[in-house]
Amino acid sequence: MRETVAQSAPVLANLRNLVIAESRALTDVLTGLANKRSIEDTLKRMSAQAGRTLSPLAAVMLDLDHFKQINDLFGHDRGDDVLAAVGSTITQTLRDSDVAGRYGGEEFLLLLPDINREGALEAAERLRAAIGALRVPGENRNVTASLGVAVLPDDAGDGAQLQRRADRALYAAKKSGRNRVETWLGDVLPASPG
Repeated sequence: MRETVAQSAPVLANLRNLVIAESRALTDVLTGLANKRSIEDTLKRMSAQAGRTLSPLAAVMLDLDHFKQINDLFGHDRGDDVLAAVGSTITQTLRDSDVAGRYGGEEFLLLLPDINREGALEAAERLRAAIGALRVPGENRNVTASLGVAVLPDDAGDGAQLQRRADRALYAAKKSGRNRVETWLGDVLPASPG
């Protein structure tokens, strides 16, 4: 018996190390959220599930406003601190069933299952306000974010289209003045503020 346990110990240690390595490969180190590959895989899985169960799935694309200025004015270390704080804020603000990932740079993709457009807009607005309460560490400057919302099946037929439409809604939020939430309204973008 002891010999069997002794022989299996290295195998178990290797399996444990494999699980740790796999987890690290799917996680953005800076924010602690899923990385782009992981969130894209989750989007495919969650959109397929939503299609099978005929339940809604909201996608929210979030982009930090004028983030390049933070890096340029205060340095990349401060920018990294802001990204880490945003990751923490996202985790604290969303429901346990929601999934968030860093999509690239200062852009994030959030997946909210079993929620309609109104609920998704409320969740996005809560998150926008929570991020707006953050300050650049050591500076008297708030962090702001623009968010775009799209909902499956109302706005898209699959996960990839859902993400693209949430991204277009994000673009509309940026075009309308930033630090706001917009929803997908077809190919119509809001007029520029006059």
